[in-house]
Amino acid sequence: MPNIAKILREEISRIARKESKSAVTPVRKSAAKLRPDVADLKNRVTVLEKEIKRLSVLVINLASTQPAPAEEAEEGRAWITGRGVKSLRRKLGLSQGEFGKLTGASSHAVYLWESNPGTLKLRAASKAAIMAVRGISKAEARKRLDDLAKPVKKGSRPGKAKLRK
Repeated sequence: MPNIAKILREEISRIARKESKSAVTPVRKSAAKLRPDVADLKNRVTVLEKEIKRLSVLVINLASTQPAPAEEAEEGRAWITGRGVKSLRRKLGLSQGEFGKLTGASSHAVYLWESNPGTLKLRAASKAAIMAVRGISKAEARKRLDDLAKPVKKGSRPGKAKLRK
């Protein structure tokens, strides 16, 4: 009589192989279908990486041949916020009225600028005046204010030469 334990073991292993094969076959088929797609995507990535390298070299070469942008263009794009105006005014040690005189605006305009929480929408002249004040020191600001406060002589206009007959 054959050994029953041996027969049971063989039968159990046969059934386990059959069950595992039936569970793995659909996954194997879908993986086989995806392999060409993965290979195609890898090729595309390789081509795109080469193109990026080529274009970055081209951009570097173009940037080196282009002239440097003017500083005025940078100043035109500067963001001026209410908080920035307030900190600039305090750094210079000026009141709102004095800062307004320095920038050619009223003290109320300075108040409105400072109370605005976001980026200010200013006219070109106001923006240029604030940008001009940005780079000066306390002493320079006081000197400019003193120059503005000096009375102008009658009959003469500042910055203009007298006309002779």
